[in-house]
Amino acid sequence: MLTINIDNPELEQSIQQTYGNDKQTIAKAFLDFIHQQKIKKDIGISIQQLDAGEGIPADQVFSEISAKYE
Repeated sequence: MLTINIDNPELEQSIQQTYGNDKQTIAKAFLDFIHQQKIKKDIGISIQQLDAGEGIPADQVFSEISAKYE
C-alpha cells in the first residue's frame, strides 16, 4: 500500500474543502488524476512519433488506445 503525506497546509485545506475527509473519494480523485497524466504522456509520445514519420492508421490508433483504458 502506498501512503502519501501532504506537507503543504494550503494544498491539504484545498483537498479537504473539495473532497472532505472521505478517503475513498480522495483516492478516486487521485486515480482520475493519474489516468489523465498517463493519457497526456501517451499523447505526447504520439505527437513525437508523428513528427518522426512513424504514424499508423487512425482506426488502429483508436482501437489500441480504447483497449488500454478499458
